[in-house]
Amino acid sequence: MNELHLATTLSRPFRRPTRSARAAGDVRESHGGRRLATGITFASGLVIAGHLAHAMALASTFPPGPGPWPAWLALAGVVGIGVVSRTVSRDTPLPDWLYVILLVALIAPVWLDLSATQGLLHLGVTPTAAAAAGAVLMPVAAIRGTRIPMTVASAIGLVLATAALLQLESAGRHTVTGVIVAASAVLPMAVAVIAIRGFRRLVRRELDLSLVQSTVATPRTAVGMRASEELAQLDFAAESLLDDVGSGRIAIPIPPESAELAGTLAARLRVRLIEGRNDTWLRHAVTESAYLSKRVTVDDPGGLAGLLAGDQRDGLLLGLWFLVGEQSKGSADRAAHVTCREPDDASEPDVPDLLLSIEVSGVSRRRVDPATWDALGSVGTHDVVAAHESFRIDVDCRVDSSVTAGVPAARGAAHSRGS
Repeated sequence: MNELHLATTLSRPFRRPTRSARAAGDVRESHGGRRLATGITFASGLVIAGHLAHAMALASTFPPGPGPWPAWLALAGVVGIGVVSRTVSRDTPLPDWLYVILLVALIAPVWLDLSATQGLLHLGVTPTAAAAAGAVLMPVAAIRGTRIPMTVASAIGLVLATAALLQLESAGRHTVTGVIVAASAVLPMAVAVIAIRGFRRLVRRELDLSLVQSTVATPRTAVGMRASEELAQLDFAAESLLDDVGSGRIAIPIPPESAELAGTLAARLRVRLIEGRNDTWLRHAVTESAYLSKRVTVDDPGGLAGLLAGDQRDGLLLGLWFLVGEQSKGSADRAAHVTCREPDDASEPDVPDLLLSIEVSGVSRRRVDPATWDALGSVGTHDVVAAHESFRIDVDCRVDSSVTAGVPAARGAAHSRGS
């Protein structure tokens, strides 16, 4: 059982530590997310007010009876339930049961409005509360997911369009007005969905870059979040094993299964310690980024990227981000392979201290963001060897003399591993 637990734990993909993930969620939900929800709620109120003004203008055209007001009263009840529930649970997401009640309750104003306006399209009378029901879902989409509110709004628009087309023979040109009202139930929701998804995508990208930039200030060789998580898992597994032996739950001599588990733990610790000697900030930045990890590979067996100064690291990270972070629909996936190596003849005075080579595929040079070259310019002088859908950037780096004191040792280690 312990072996199975260890194998499962160590084979899991990297996840951000809880503290970093919680910080990212707080920024997205508590700061920008709330402002976005407030803006969408205000826009929703304007749309609903417009439909209400339309209902007031059409009230005199209705035959004797309650007119459009029962539907509006039902819609006001739905909005009231949503406002009260959001006020009570301001710091928690909308509960699922209340979410379902709000969606189902929208049937009432839509049905009452269609019943009150059916057969009156030839007089220019169109549904108003039913069209406003689509706008009611806009704040819900900002709080919860966008897929279900968009589906419900589309269903309302389809029902209204169908009701208008069924009156085509009697309504004539007024059928166009009915279809436009049906579209007004969907269009604001569609715009809100585009804004919400774009905002969330932007925030995810910026938060990922901000969290990964913390690796720029680390020492030349340091333990990243991935290694910290794995070391914590190994430490817990070793502590549990020792506790089992010390308490007598595992007899001495140790059974073969426990001995094999201990050997696995020791091997994993040795591998992590050896890797840590050349695990530089660049490898951590790529591994811990949700965007770079799938698109960038690093070939730096000597840990030479750790020789770069802070501004050079920041420029290289931003350059990689500009190169592969943005993916266009319909185009090939961008990818980059970074190679760090020492110059062939380091004894010459004009030879750079470090050579970087970035091979980029899936994009041509002319489609690269111009900010990329400014970022890489802070790393060193660079030349570009271009092809049709790929290119290579060769960067000659100069590093601080106090840092280059460790270069010979790094180079010797790299040569010994290569031999």
